[in-house]
Amino acid sequence: MKRIRSKNYSVPGLLKSFIKFIVFLLLGVGLLFWVFRSQDISYQAYCSTHQIAPEDCILWKKMLKDFLSVKWIYIVFIFIAFFLSNYFRSLRWYLLLDPLGYKPHWINSFGAVLVSYLVNLGIPRSGEFVRAAVLSKYEKIPLDKAFGTVVLDRLVDMISMFIIICFTILLQLPTFSKFYNDQLAQLPLVQKLIIPGLLILIILILWLTRNTWRKYPIVRTVKSKIQGFYEGLMVIKKIKQPRAFFFYTISIWFWFYVMLVCALKSFEPTSHISLASSLVIYVFGSLGMIVPTPGGMGSYHYLVILALAYYNIPPGDAFSFANISFFTAQFANNIILGIIGLISMYFFNKNYQSKHV
Repeated sequence: MKRIRSKNYSVPGLLKSFIKFIVFLLLGVGLLFWVFRSQDISYQAYCSTHQIAPEDCILWKKMLKDFLSVKWIYIVFIFIAFFLSNYFRSLRWYLLLDPLGYKPHWINSFGAVLVSYLVNLGIPRSGEFVRAAVLSKYEKIPLDKAFGTVVLDRLVDMISMFIIICFTILLQLPTFSKFYNDQLAQLPLVQKLIIPGLLILIILILWLTRNTWRKYPIVRTVKSKIQGFYEGLMVIKKIKQPRAFFFYTISIWFWFYVMLVCALKSFEPTSHISLASSLVIYVFGSLGMIVPTPGGMGSYHYLVILALAYYNIPPGDAFSFANISFFTAQFANNIILGIIGLISMYFFNKNYQSKHV
């Protein structure tokens, strides 16, 4: 029998994935090191003004000490909240797949969601494709349609995040006004316009050259794939339970918010922060996750520390909290539950197939 080797596991493919992993990891480590250095300078200045001895003013030692001082019951609550948030995500995903005629088992849909978070720790933004691919493998759903529903799921997240940001800005307008005046208003106009300008230029070039690149076979292939992808996106119009969809969406973000609140409560210097102020920190942290580093490494730290500064949290405590929140709410949960999801799907589908042979 001729042996077939999948492209996904070819040497060039693995090498490319490994290079991506290294690049994103180095970016995350570099950002985290930069945050550490800047916070270390701020911490030294803080120690100087508060007459703290130099031997007691070592940032990484303080961080380790603060890690050991957290109230671990709240860490357990973080784990539970992460589980519930993604369970509701899998239920919402089921509603997106149902109009296409697919009814995946909850273990596969839930497991695929958990695995996607695990994969994102290695290669950011690859988890969405892996999530669709895993479900496609176990449930025999065409990959383009599964991926279309995943993209729709993320699109709903983007809209939800925009609504949360607008609500938070209105609720905490003084804080955001101060942030704008301190951080953004001083930037030259050229720097403010550079990203929108580049996007407009790219779109313009693609539009002017559309008759040239439409002729290539690869473009026609992509176009046929997009049709299945588009069908997945249009599922939003056919959802049979819109109220359940809305409830699941609220639940996803509510439990993510609970994770942040529990992280704040677990650390004494941040335990007094109000629920409204927690929402600001939650928004800043979520924006930090947009940067394609493992789990938002570095960028998450920077923006959370920046938000905490507006609530007068000292630099050393802010750095400690950013790491406590990141490594418990992001890394530990993603790794532990991701591995559990991977193992659960493997054994469930293995036993299921053996019973139906």
